[in-house]
Amino acid sequence: MTLSVIASFVILGLLLLLIEIFIVPGFVVGIVGTIMVGVGVYFTYTIHGSWFGNLLLALITIVMTLIIVYAFRNGAWDMFSNKEIISGKANDIDKLDIKVGDTGHTLSSIRPSGIASIRNQRIEVHSEGTFIESGTDIQVHSITKNKIYIKIK
Repeated sequence: MTLSVIASFVILGLLLLLIEIFIVPGFVVGIVGTIMVGVGVYFTYTIHGSWFGNLLLALITIVMTLIIVYAFRNGAWDMFSNKEIISGKANDIDKLDIKVGDTGHTLSSIRPSGIASIRNQRIEVHSEGTFIESGTDIQVHSITKNKIYIKIK
């Protein structure tokens, strides 16, 4: 295997690793790139000797270190982070003005939990295990901890 074929393996492998880091997140492209770089290093060691193999391995290490440092500095890793804010919340019974016996209607199907409107407040409710259709008139049956249990009115 000539030096140009080995260099092609290494360069193409490094390009695939760059594509993995900056463009296509996943594992397939990175694994193929790593295998190609590994094949290039293996053939360099077996055909051209350990001096050239060590030199190539050192160059690959330096190049990959520079690429990773550059990726951290330019924000390429930001595409992997979640920027969304969770806006959901649990029922805070102390702040809600709901008592046993209050009436309302379901805004979603209750299977056995869902959303209902009670005293003009949109809250999460639970049934006693039965399915309740959306738009059904309901009544607060019990309040236990942060759960509001309802029944059909």
